[in-house]
Amino acid sequence: MVHSGDDEQDLRRSALVALQAGIIPRDQPNQILGGSGSGEVCPVCGRPIDPAEMELELEFANTDVGDEVREFHLHLPCFAAWENARKSVVDDRA
Repeated sequence: MVHSGDDEQDLRRSALVALQAGIIPRDQPNQILGGSGSGEVCPVCGRPIDPAEMELELEFANTDVGDEVREFHLHLPCFAAWENARKSVVDDRA
């Protein structure tokens, strides 16, 4: 997945929309793991992560349901867009 400058702007907008819609949390993940793509759909861009691509798996504790962990799989550029959007939303709330 190669991104141009226009694609990066689209990713930033998509990440902000995903945050605002509650598709992906704005909290800091409890754990971040990296590896080869799992085929899961990225919540930022909506595309599957191919096994030839690198992905980051974000794990969030779901305190509403005991010890359950919520997982999100993101492309590396999508993670960067989410992280930037998350920090800007958190900063705006401060």
